[in-house]
Amino acid sequence: MQYLDVVISFAALMALCVFFCLRCAMHPSLAPLASLSATMVWFSVAGMAGLLVPMGWTYFALAAVAGVAGLWRADRKKLAGLLQPGFCLFVGLALVFGVYLAVRQPVVAVWDEMSFWGTAAKITKLDNELYTTSALSTIWEWTATQKPGMILLGYFVQFFGAGFAAWKLYFAYDLLLFSCFAAVVGALEGRRWAVWAPAALAAFLTPWFFTVYQRETVMRPVYMDSYGDIPAGVLAAGAVAFWLCLRRTGGRGFWGLPLVLWAASYVKDNTLPIALMALGLIAFDALFFGLPGTEPDRRALRIGLRLGLCAFSAAGVAVGYLAWSRHAAAAVLARAEQGGMGSTSMSLGAVLRNGVGMLLFPSALPEEITARYADKFAQVSADMTSAFFRSSITMAGPCLTALILIAGVFAAAVLFAKKGERLRPALLGALTIAGFFAYYLVILFSYVFIFKDSQAAALDSYNRYIYPYLIFAFLVALTLLADAVRVPSGLALGQGALLAVSGLMLWRFTALLLPQFTVLGYPEAYFTQVRQSADLAQAVVDTVERDARVFYVYQGDNGEHWFGQSYNLLPVLLDPSGVVDEERGWSGGSGGTFGLAELANGDPYYHPYTPAQLSDYLEHSGCDYMLIEQCDEIFAESYAGMFTDALAAAQQGAALYAVEITADGAVMTPVEMEGVG
Repeated sequence: MQYLDVVISFAALMALCVFFCLRCAMHPSLAPLASLSATMVWFSVAGMAGLLVPMGWTYFALAAVAGVAGLWRADRKKLAGLLQPGFCLFVGLALVFGVYLAVRQPVVAVWDEMSFWGTAAKITKLDNELYTTSALSTIWEWTATQKPGMILLGYFVQFFGAGFAAWKLYFAYDLLLFSCFAAVVGALEGRRWAVWAPAALAAFLTPWFFTVYQRETVMRPVYMDSYGDIPAGVLAAGAVAFWLCLRRTGGRGFWGLPLVLWAASYVKDNTLPIALMALGLIAFDALFFGLPGTEPDRRALRIGLRLGLCAFSAAGVAVGYLAWSRHAAAAVLARAEQGGMGSTSMSLGAVLRNGVGMLLFPSALPEEITARYADKFAQVSADMTSAFFRSSITMAGPCLTALILIAGVFAAAVLFAKKGERLRPALLGALTIAGFFAYYLVILFSYVFIFKDSQAAALDSYNRYIYPYLIFAFLVALTLLADAVRVPSGLALGQGALLAVSGLMLWRFTALLLPQFTVLGYPEAYFTQVRQSADLAQAVVDTVERDARVFYVYQGDNGEHWFGQSYNLLPVLLDPSGVVDEERGWSGGSGGTFGLAELANGDPYYHPYTPAQLSDYLEHSGCDYMLIEQCDEIFAESYAGMFTDALAAAQQGAALYAVEITADGAVMTPVEMEGVG
């Protein structure tokens, strides 16, 4: 079942594509995106309802029926009609990357993958329950608020698997990206390969182009990445491309648009504005230029139909937002009742209200808001303005030059479009560029009112918050340019512009990113340390009980090793070793570094516990075992007396100890782990 679950899931997607194309008259280039969006929405609803397993079985049963219905009495002509460039691009990339990932089997190795994206996906798979309510997620505070779409798409791909595999998660995300690239190619005809081929190449290189900003000497996985930032931009652009292709195909399959927009809104919390921007572009285009398959006019009836179309498109985002808000609120309340922190962030409405007020009407804000945030707002505003002009975050350079490039692609789309169709790319381009600055303000408000002062001072993850919109804007521009040169009129010059764009991207890719540091040829050594830690975690899982709680020690850790093992040890829970509680004398930072206060070496993540405090913590946290992955002299001098072997096993290498609470305090006894010396 290691590979069969992926095969079954992909077959189900293909069955839905066939049904949508042959029975619903949807263009083949749009069917993969519609199928994957419907899948994300289906499993998201199932997860929020607590019905992942029964609704999962129902999904695959319906997909099988849809496949049979689609193929029933389908003649060769109809089947041949599926072989459009977009559909073939999706299937080809899916097969190539599916085989590649199955052979190489990369693992989760990046910080935020272990702190959320990989961990949440693993929790959901192992417990067959959404991470927001799973018992395995009780020690994480983030689980009640992060959007579920991408996580549940990963669950779908390995629904029939016995365990969790990170490479299958990557494959699921890649399928979504490839389906959006297929929509970008859209209604281009197969014989126009000189148009759709460079468009496909440019789309494929886009995630690298807008995330790499210097010559890389470390791994840049992109297509082996479970973060939601890249999919957020690509999927929002896919929704716009979906709409533009509907225009060329008479609007057949319009019912899929709300599903695509719903899916786009379920990628990440902080990229919801990008999904709303996609909705805004589609609504503007529908209102200003009319419905697919109809001639533009201004009659009242047509205006009513256009408004209805906009409302129908917005329904996906609205219903999705309300459903998730209710579920997240209930999950936060349940977490708070169990002793968790619940939600500590300012609400989105309050962030926007205070942000706009600070920007335009600071005197109208409450005095406590002004006193607390005015200086921070001024500092972050200055830092982000400087970063806009100077911080190189893409292969094109800083935001300014990236926007100039995107504006250039929009301009080419205007220039090479037919005379009667130039207004559309001009207006959509202007709105998209303007939308960037609105999005930039949202990021500014987030730094000021949501993020910690230290994160705001360093503009922490600035590039990750900006490049989703740049990806979105570029793919929208690319779609319009490819659409503009689809016809023979002016094809030579337009084709040259498209080739120039893809050629520029390919040149920068080869100049800045060495193949061995990408998904195209990464070295196995990149994952060596991660695999070793995973092997140790598996030995612990094979040794202890499923519901065991493990205290973690890694001297010198800044939290990264803890997050890694918290992911690797699932379904065993890794205690958040070192929780701060001033009343009980528990103090320190993140990570698993412990010792007596007088032995502290200046490590900011040091936990100055006395043996009595450590014993008290072990008793009240309910830890059954202690895993010491890395010991040092400070830990040995501080706590050797609490171990029956005086830490002899830990000083030889990674060691597992059973925790026993006695009248004299906690006592740790070595536990043998098979395969670990």
